[in-house]
Amino acid sequence: MTDDVAIYLKLVTRNAQDFLCIDCLGEHLKCGRSPIEKLIKYFRESGNCVLFR
Repeated sequence: MTDDVAIYLKLVTRNAQDFLCIDCLGEHLKCGRSPIEKLIKYFRESGNCVLFR
C-alpha cells in the first residue's frame, strides 16, 4: 500500500474506493503537504498503525 492511500484511509475514511494524492489531500484538508508528510513519518515510526507497515 502506498503512503498516499494509507494516509487517506487514516484521515478520511477506511471505506474509500478513490483516493487523493498527498498534495490534493493537503489542499482538501487546508493544511498543505508538510503536516501530512509528518503524520506519515509519525505513523511509520510508531509501528502501531497497520496501514503503515
